[in-house]
Parts: sequence; structure tokens; C-alpha cells
Amino acid sequence: MIFFILKYLLHLINIAILCLVVSAIAYGGQANDIPLSARMVLFKAQKLMGENKFTEAAQVLEKFQEKSRKLKPGEPDTKGYQHYLVDFTLGNCYLMTRNYSEADTHFRAAVAAKPDFNSGWMNLAKCCYDMKAYAKAGRAFLKGYETDPEKNPETLYYGAVCFMTAGNSQKALSLLQRLLKEHPAGIKLEWKESFAQAYLVCDQPRKAMPFVEDLSEKTQGKKRKQWQEIRLHLYLSLNMKKEALEYVNWLIRNYPLEPKWWKGLAHLHLRENRYRPALTALTIKGFISPLTVQEKRIVADLNMTLDIPVQGVKFYEKIAGEKIEPDLACRIAHGYMRLQRTEDALKWVEKGLQRKKNHPRLMLLKGDLLYELDRYREAAEAFETAARGRKKPGRAWLMAGYASWNAGNVEKSLRAFKHAVKYPKQKKSARKALRQLNMQADYITN
Repeated sequence: MIFFILKYLLHLINIAILCLVVSAIAYGGQANDIPLSARMVLFKAQKLMGENKFTEAAQVLEKFQEKSRKLKPGEPDTKGYQHYLVDFTLGNCYLMTRNYSEADTHFRAAVAAKPDFNSGWMNLAKCCYDMKAYAKAGRAFLKGYETDPEKNPETLYYGAVCFMTAGNSQKALSLLQRLLKEHPAGIKLEWKESFAQAYLVCDQPRKAMPFVEDLSEKTQGKKRKQWQEIRLHLYLSLNMKKEALEYVNWLIRNYPLEPKWWKGLAHLHLRENRYRPALTALTIKGFISPLTVQEKRIVADLNMTLDIPVQGVKFYEKIAGEKIEPDLACRIAHGYMRLQRTEDALKWVEKGLQRKKNHPRLMLLKGDLLYELDRYREAAEAFETAARGRKKPGRAWLMAGYASWNAGNVEKSLRAFKHAVKYPKQKKSARKALRQLNMQADYITN
């Protein structure tokens, strides 16, 4: 199927770093859970963080945690040396100084100690995202969503984006589907880009279609144009011919100076072998913006197919450079042949042979043109050269025989017909020619 290769629709995730104010008011119901020693050190660290002294704050907290080493095995941590809020605040300090490895360690310690600690999961997600550990960030965002009493849909969306960035499109899609199920009224327009992308990457274009259609109508500027193009290509890839034709005609009515829509219309007609309207659409596209080399070739081919060789040759010659490719030389030569301009056709064949000497197809065409010009000796040489380079040289040998015969070289003619008689399609004609040559030889002898 024809798809645009969509760029990842990454969104910058700016999660506010949670700097705790260690007080009964800040912690609310959690205040009684914090030992006095831990409260005091957290208060001191918080004050330093408020002054942007994150390194000093981390040193205060690390020094406090080191005291836990004095605890005997099994002795309770009554001072709160390893309290999850100490680890959490340490994680914030290291995150602010971009020491992501240490931040990751302390955030993980915090959520290990308190698995339902929503702020810990959210800041762990932020840390992993900054580390470009997108799969880990996605898992942390998912835990952040699940531990959030209010179930913020943005958190689930961030998790999906992280999994998409990590290359796990199926997981991203499952989170997006969950997001749609649990928050159907809260889906933002920009989120629908991720929905469309996820369905396309997971090869579910029909499920992507409603989102693509919505985006093609509601986005603005360049983005809207991109989604319009994606929508049209989806219609084509899903063989939705009626929808594709209606939509491209709507696009042309509303944006008549956009060359992409005329190109799309031409593509639609070509798929259905509607050559004349395809040529019309490409011609209009050429008035709006220059045709590419490929488009010029298509226009040339269409002109030849529609029996307009003058225009066909004109476009072929525009494509041709000084060193013309053999295939293009053949096309131009055939165009001139249809215009009864044999000499011009021969000139282009010669140009093609300059590019690739003794090219079998061109050499056979050269023989045909020389034969038509009654230059039989040269034609015979061209046919023999063509025969030696072709997998099925029957016709080349047969024509070499006729050319040599017309040139008066009976010996070469006999040799060529004897080669031609070996091939089923030329066998009958070659045998007939050989009988006539033998009869001619007998008549001369007698």
C-alpha cells in the first residue's frame, strides 16, 4: 500500500519539578509519616533549593542518608534516613543539575519505598525522558497515571508518546486506545496526530482514517495541507476510488493553484487507465509548477498513447540530455517514425548508440530505419549486430537475410536465413526465402 512515511509527532514534555516545602501544611496528611530528623534535613535542603543551591542541598541530604550505615541489621530507621521523601528530594536536586543517573537512582528508591507515590513516578518519568530512555519514561508515566487519584489524561498521553518514540508502536496504541476509552471527551486535536500515526505504523489505516479526516479539516496552515495529502493517499491505498475522486475534486475547487492536487487527480485517472483526463490534469499541473523529469516522461508517454506524437516527441526531447539513455532514444525514434520522419528517428538512434554501443534494441531499430531508407548493406550489418546481442535473435537474422538479399550479397543472405530458420516464429518465412534463393541460384547456374 502507498503510505506517506510520517515523521514522529514528538511533543516536548515539560513536567514541573516538584520541590517540596517540608511543613505540616505542605505534606498535609503525610506530615505525621515523616520523622522529625528527616523533616529538619528536608527543610534545610528545601531552603537551599529555593536559593538554587541544588548541589549544596544534595550534599546535605546525602550526608544525612549516610548515617543509616550506623544502623544495625534489623534496626528500624526511626530517624528517616532512607525515607522516600529524602530520596525524592535528592532526585530533584540531581535532576536540576542534570545528573540524570543519580536522579534516576533516587527516584526509583522513592517509588520502591512507596509504590503509590505519584509525584515520584512523574519525576522519574521526566528524568527518563531527559535521559532519552523513552521506554522507561513511558512505563513511569503509566504508573504516574495509575497512582493519580484524578487520572490526568495528559499523563497517559505522555506515556503513549514515549512508547512511540521508543519504537513500541503497539504499546503506544494500547495506551491511546485506553485514553480514548477513559477520557473520550478530553481528546485534544493535537493528540489525534498521535492516534493517526500509531494506527498507520501498526498497519491499521482504516482505523486511522477518522483521525486523518478530522485533522485534514481542523488543523491549519502547512499542517492542514500535509494531512489533506495523507488523507488523499489513504483513500488511494485503501482503494476507496469514489472517496478519492470526490475529495481530490473538492481540493481542486478550493485550492486550484495547488499543483499537488492536480498531480493527485492525474494519478487517480492513470490508475483507472483514463489517459486523456490524466494528461489534462498533468498539463494543468505543468502550468502551475514545473513538471519533474518523471512527470514529463509520463506526459510524453500519454501523448504517444493518445496518438499525439508531435507533443510526445517534444517532451521526450526536453528530457533528453547530451548523453541520452537508450530507452529514451527508442521512444523518441518511435515518435519520429509515427511522424514519417525516418531520418530524424535514425539520428536519435545514433545518439542512443553513442551512450551504449551495440545496444540490441537500438541496433535492431537502426536496422529497420536503414532498411526503410533503402540502405540495405548498412541495414544488414545493423541486423547482424543486433542478432548477436539478443536472446531471441530470430527476427534480426530474418531481416539481416532480407537486407543482404536486397544488397545483392546472396552468400550473407543465405547464412542469415539459415540462422533464422532455427526460430519458430521466423521458421516459415526463412524457409520460403531459402527456397527462393536456391531457385534463383539454380536459374543463374542453368
